[in-house]
Amino acid sequence: MNRKKLLHIFYMLATAVLIFVCVDAVGFFQYGASRPQQEKLVKLNEGWVIKQSEATNPLAKLPNAFKDTAEGGVLFRQLPTNLTSDTILAFQNQFQDVEVKIDGKQRYSYSGLLPNSLRRMNSNVLCIIHLEEKDRGKSIEVFFHSPWKQASLFVPEFLIGTETEMLLEFFRMDVSSLVFSGIMILFAILFFAMFIRERIDNGENCGILAHTAILMALSSIWSVTNAAVVHMCVQNEIILAYLSYNSFMLLPIAIPIFYADVLERHKRALQYLAGIAAFNFMLQNSLNLLGKVQYLQMMPITYSLFFFSILALIGISVREFTTRKSYFSAGFLIATIVFWGFYILDAFHFFYNTPLDNAKFYRYGVFAFIVIILWICGKRMLCYVEVEVENRVYKELAFRDVLTHLPNRVALEKRIESLEKKEKVCNFLTVILMDVNGLKPVNDKSGHGAGDRLLCEAAKSIKEAFPEEKDAWYRLGGDEFVVLMTETELNNEECQQRLLKTTEKWKNFEHGPVSISCGSKSGKDVKLTKEVVQQFMHEADQMMYKNKIQYYQKKLMKRNSQETV
Repeated sequence: MNRKKLLHIFYMLATAVLIFVCVDAVGFFQYGASRPQQEKLVKLNEGWVIKQSEATNPLAKLPNAFKDTAEGGVLFRQLPTNLTSDTILAFQNQFQDVEVKIDGKQRYSYSGLLPNSLRRMNSNVLCIIHLEEKDRGKSIEVFFHSPWKQASLFVPEFLIGTETEMLLEFFRMDVSSLVFSGIMILFAILFFAMFIRERIDNGENCGILAHTAILMALSSIWSVTNAAVVHMCVQNEIILAYLSYNSFMLLPIAIPIFYADVLERHKRALQYLAGIAAFNFMLQNSLNLLGKVQYLQMMPITYSLFFFSILALIGISVREFTTRKSYFSAGFLIATIVFWGFYILDAFHFFYNTPLDNAKFYRYGVFAFIVIILWICGKRMLCYVEVEVENRVYKELAFRDVLTHLPNRVALEKRIESLEKKEKVCNFLTVILMDVNGLKPVNDKSGHGAGDRLLCEAAKSIKEAFPEEKDAWYRLGGDEFVVLMTETELNNEECQQRLLKTTEKWKNFEHGPVSISCGSKSGKDVKLTKEVVQQFMHEADQMMYKNKIQYYQKKLMKRNSQETV
C-alpha cells in the first residue's frame, strides 16, 4: 500500500472520529447533562381530567392524541402548592387554539390571529404561562380547539419550574438545532463576503457564492425558528411563524438555483423548477394576505412541491452521471439521494407526529449533503491545485529565464503590450541595455558552467544597481540584459557608475572580474508603445556599443603596457 492510500485512509478515519466526537458531545448535552436539570423541573402529567362534549374522563398519560375531535377539549387540574413568584408552566402546542384559565380568569390565550386582522397564522408554538405564589392549589383549565373541522386534538406534556431552569433545559434540548443554525449562518456570512469581494473584483461566475449563502441562511432560519429555546426567548409566535413558513417555502426556490450553478448543462430545467416554487410562494402569500387560506392549510402543497423538486434533482443528477460518469457527478448524485431520504423522514415526522421541531431530519439531510459536497469539492480542489501548480511551472518556464531567474524576452514583450493597452504615460521612461563583457573567453577557457556562473553574478549586479522598480530587469538572451523603468530617470553616466559599483565586489571572481557595458536612453512624459520602446532600445544599444568599444580599448591598452614592461 502506497503512501497516498495510507494518507487517504488516515484522513477518512480522522473525519469519522471528528464526526463521532461532535455527535457524542451533542448527545452529552441532550441526554447526559440534562438529567440533573430534569430533576429540578416537574412534569405535570398526572391528575388531569379531560372534558369532551359532555363526557369527562381522567387522562392516564401525557402526551396524548384524540382523532376526529372537531369540538376540542378542556383539561382540568389543581396547581401544585409549592409555586414561587418566578414559576412558569410551559407546554408545546401543535397548531391549536389555546386558552388557559386559573380559577375562571383568563391567564393566557393563543389563536394565531394577527393583530387588527381576521387572518390566522397558527403554528407550532411553545405556550408559556407565568404563575404566582397566590396561584397555589388553584384550579387550572386548559382549552384546546383546532381551527379546522375534522381535526385531531393533541394534549401535550406540561412542564413546571423556574424560568432559568426551563430556559437551560430547552437550550440543552435544542443544542443540535442551535449549533446547526450557527454554523449555517457563519458560512452564509462567509460566502456572502466572498461574493462581495468577487463582485468588486469583477469576478465571473460568482453567483454561486451568493446562492450558497442564501440557501444556508434559509436553512438556518427554518431550523432556529422551530427551536423551543428561541420561542421562549422571543415570545412572539407570529414573527417566528412567519419566518418559519416563508423560509420553508423559499427553500424549493433556492435549492434548484444552487444546482443550476453547479450543473450548468441543465440550467434551464432547474430554472423552471425554481419558477414553479416561486409561483407557489407568491400564491400562498397572496391567499394568506387576503385571509382566504392559512399557511398551514397549504403546507401539504409546499411539502409535495419540495418532494417532487428533489426527485427531479435526483433525475437530473442521474442524467449528469450517466453522461459524464465523473467522480464529481457521482458524489453529487449520492448527496442528493441522501438529502431526499432525510427529507422524506422529515415529512413523515411532520404529518404523523407534528412536533415543535419540524426541521429535525432536514438538518441531518443538509449536514450529510454538505459533508459529501465538501468532500467532493476537497478532492476537486486538490486536482485544481495540482493543475494550477503545473500551470504556474509552465508559466514560469515560459516567462522567466531558468538560469538567472530574471524575466525573459517574452515577459518583456508581454509587459510592453500590457502597458500599451492601458495607454500608460510614463513620467520618466528609462531603457538600459547591457552586455556582459568577456563571456566568450570564460566559456572557452573554463567551460560553459563557468560562463553560466558569470551570467548569474551579472544578473545579481544588475538587480542591485537598479532596485527602484520591481521586476524591471530582463535577460534578452546570451549575455544581453535590459532594464525597463517607467517612473525613474537615469542618464547614461549614472547607469555606468551604478554598474561599476555593484560589480566591483566581483573583481576577484574565480573566472575573472565581472564587467558589464551599458547604454541608456531616458525620456519625460512618454506615452509607452512598442515602437517607442524599440526606438529607445535602439538608441541605448548604440550607446552600449560605444561603451563596449571603450572597455576593449582600455583592456588592449592595459595588455600592451604589461607587455612593454
